[in-house]
Amino acid sequence: MKNNRRGLLVRHLSGGELDRAIADAQKADETRLVRRLCYVKNLYAGDTREEAGDRVGISRSTTRRWARA
Repeated sequence: MKNNRRGLLVRHLSGGELDRAIADAQKADETRLVRRLCYVKNLYAGDTREEAGDRVGISRSTTRRWARA
């Protein structure tokens, strides 16, 4: 867990589990899920919500919604 300007980040998946989930979503052609999982991976890597959202091409309002979810 890390608490900073991004808010509290609780890691529910390990890095390996997250990578496997991304690979599985790509195989299943689940583009929206891949984007969301990549967003989470960027947060795990230390990006702010805005940086993580910019990397996957989502709006600021979507980054806030996804972060809360």
